[in-house]
Amino acid sequence: MKRTIALLDFVTLSVNDKIVIYKNIAIQLADTLLFPNLEVPIETINAVIADFEAAILAAKDGAHSAIAIRNDKEQIADDLYRVLLNYVNKVANGNETTIIKSGFHASKQPTPYIKPEIDAIDGGHSGSIIVVLKAVLGAVAYKIRYRKSTVSGVISEWVEVDISTITRILIDNLTPGVSYDIQSASISSAGTSDFCNPITKIVI
Repeated sequence: MKRTIALLDFVTLSVNDKIVIYKNIAIQLADTLLFPNLEVPIETINAVIADFEAAILAAKDGAHSAIAIRNDKEQIADDLYRVLLNYVNKVANGNETTIIKSGFHASKQPTPYIKPEIDAIDGGHSGSIIVVLKAVLGAVAYKIRYRKSTVSGVISEWVEVDISTITRILIDNLTPGVSYDIQSASISSAGTSDFCNPITKIVI
């Protein structure tokens, strides 16, 4: 599991959006219960924000010198918030709630990929599919069955495929353009499992 950290993910936003976020973070960091020992005094943070905001307003007329000053003030604010980011990460120590209460955004944990129990892909020619199974610990073989289905309901009985000892099974001689439900069950020393929830595949 990756460690949750605060992010400086808004430095690429427009100056008008950024100033709003920077003000909010300053308000949150003023909470001395959560953040008692700011490495930069709150007065300094507010002064940098005020300078940045004043420079934004002054640059609205489009004057090159005013825009240059605004850019300088923006860089000062960005550098300050990098320092604050490091402080928040040190205080939070991976605690997502503390990070969020600081006003910074917290990194998201990556969502693990979970291989489905059963999947189906197109076969090498029309009327065929390849059923791909997730290997089951202790299984020595697998049972596969399929049936035609429609949106309005099932229109045929289950057809069982020969028992397979591998997890990729070719099913042939299906009707192109028809939708099929497919299920699998594993066979082990403990017996045969229940069939899994069916998936649906349209054969091409």
